[in-house]
Amino acid sequence: MQSPGLGAMIKADHRRRQNKNGVLGLGAAVCFMCFVSKFNAAVQRYKDKKNIKKGTAIADGLVSMMVDILRRTCGPREAFTVLKLSSMLLLRTVGSVWVARHWGRLVNATVSRKFSRLRGLAQQFAVVTVGLALLNSLLKYYIATLRLQVRERITLWCHREYMKPGEMIYYKANKVGDDKIENCDHQITSDVDKFSEMYADVLSQSLKPIADFLVYSVELSRVQGLATPITLYVWFAFASAVSTVTLPPFGELAATEQRLEGAFRSKHSELITHSEQIAFLGGEVPELNILNEHFFRLLSHCRHSINLYFNSEVVRQYLNKYFVTVIGLFLIARPLRLGLNNSSSWSPDEIAQYFTSTWKSMEQMASAIQDLFELSNRIGRLSGFAFRLRALMSGLSKRPPVLHKEIKQASRGAFPPRFQHGENLRFQHVTIYKPDGTVLVRDLNFSVERKSRILVTGGNGCGKSSLFRVMRKLWPLVEGTITMPADKEVHFLTQVNFVPVGTLRDLVTYPQSHAEMLVDGRSDVDIHECLEWAHVSPNVVTDGRAGLQFTEEGEIVRPTLDDTRDWQKDLSPGQKQRIAFARLFYHRPSFVVLDECTNGISPDVEHDLYDRCTRLNLAVFSISHKCELRNFHDYELHYKGDVEGSWEMKVCSERSGAITKSVSFVGRPSNSAEGEFNEIEIISRRVQRDRESTPTSGPGRVIACS
Repeated sequence: MQSPGLGAMIKADHRRRQNKNGVLGLGAAVCFMCFVSKFNAAVQRYKDKKNIKKGTAIADGLVSMMVDILRRTCGPREAFTVLKLSSMLLLRTVGSVWVARHWGRLVNATVSRKFSRLRGLAQQFAVVTVGLALLNSLLKYYIATLRLQVRERITLWCHREYMKPGEMIYYKANKVGDDKIENCDHQITSDVDKFSEMYADVLSQSLKPIADFLVYSVELSRVQGLATPITLYVWFAFASAVSTVTLPPFGELAATEQRLEGAFRSKHSELITHSEQIAFLGGEVPELNILNEHFFRLLSHCRHSINLYFNSEVVRQYLNKYFVTVIGLFLIARPLRLGLNNSSSWSPDEIAQYFTSTWKSMEQMASAIQDLFELSNRIGRLSGFAFRLRALMSGLSKRPPVLHKEIKQASRGAFPPRFQHGENLRFQHVTIYKPDGTVLVRDLNFSVERKSRILVTGGNGCGKSSLFRVMRKLWPLVEGTITMPADKEVHFLTQVNFVPVGTLRDLVTYPQSHAEMLVDGRSDVDIHECLEWAHVSPNVVTDGRAGLQFTEEGEIVRPTLDDTRDWQKDLSPGQKQRIAFARLFYHRPSFVVLDECTNGISPDVEHDLYDRCTRLNLAVFSISHKCELRNFHDYELHYKGDVEGSWEMKVCSERSGAITKSVSFVGRPSNSAEGEFNEIEIISRRVQRDRESTPTSGPGRVIACS
């Protein structure tokens, strides 16, 4: 019979040996994690070589991409959430170890028929697992919180860059140059959301296996020695090497799928945008073919991805799930067969406890090792989203130069591109290029005084709107000098009228808010006056309702200034154009650009709107094909549309009695244009004097113009 002192010595020696094995197991686990890191790097290099053979461009490493993305967007709040998430993961791993040990005690009590002990252990389990349930819930909560925080930060960053005042990135990124951002709306909405979700999942799935692996490596080393964890290390290294050969390129597949999803969504958006024109043309069949073509491309890619996943999953499931079970059974039986840790004297209930606890720990560690090797696959999926997201962020923060060769060449010449501020508009040796490098107009030289009116004419596609795009800096200025007043003194009305969201008052004051309107000392009386001038409310009545009528549930409804409706849907094209003129009259700038913005307005109203611009002393730039509008302008700037980019300026409303004289100045590339400036400016002043002394031509008066 063993003495108590000897038994205590044996137990103390057993604990020392367990602690020693635990320390050695921790060291072995750290070394194995270094090996896994090197292995995953080798796997990435292997994939890169395959991409080179396919001719696929290789992006920078994921670490550099993630650092670049998170450095720009995330901050201490997200870092603190990651810290809390890591703490929850570590506590859950410690709780899982306790559950494995406690489960062994439950099995021991059951096999030995110690039901009173079983009852006590079950009560302990019920109490402790309340905390574990809270830990699991907190873990999911912090993962979801991190996802929302990352999406919030990145989306708001994209919005700031996209809508940066004065930069007009929202236009340039979608319309200008060859390096337009593909499906920018889809990337800001869908890609950012999926990246945030994938980032939170990958981070949690990366931290969890690391914590589980370290803790269970120590636990198994204490119970079974180093042989068990090292054997599992070697096996999973071999299985992962075999699986690598069959793994599909997850990152490339994810990026391609997102690109195809964006293209498919874009075609549906285009169908909605052009639905009326397609309906008039009866284009259902070709549009259906286009939609199906993009959808089938997406389906084909998804099927290809599924097939690749299937091939790799068969190998992975067998090696990492089923065959490793056989190895685990031999490893559990090894101490019993060799009589290690005095196991030869164990009773059946102690063996059952040992088997249950060790098996659960071995399952958790095997899962952790498998997850460590799977990190490269998860990171590969994340890298696909990270690559697209960084490309989006780079495109928003720094647009590639457009027409840089032409601008560089002009900068060396006599007329480098330059904007400058001045009281009037002036164009000195300005040459207009399309973003693709085509010359539209060459060597524009003229000056526009306040209260002057210029009609821009020319054939379709000759670039009539191009001058105003350059003025607004939507297109780059390549050559020459443009002198402009302050931005608030120039107002643009385009062919397609934008209808903002908000009240009827907001439609008129946009982009000014109601509070800003009150600060400026304006009132609703001013808005009603502008609506009346624009023929939106021809007769403003005492109830303060606009002269717009809508039908709701069989009743006629007239909105007040505080009413909010779906104006884009409710207003007709002509009403939208009149609202745009009301907005113009409200802001009352010094210069206004009217780009064929009266196509939906009747001639009598159109003439009255132009007459109102004259009465408000607005300098008007008009683009139109309507000959009768010459009666409301002083000059006609005509683009000839030839390869030389030539133009001519005609005085079209210098009146002497009932006769209108016409004087033309042909624009030619020249090095001295001061004479032209002086002549046109003199005529401008003479026309202005005549206009002030002669009644303004209105809708009922027709004046001949050559």
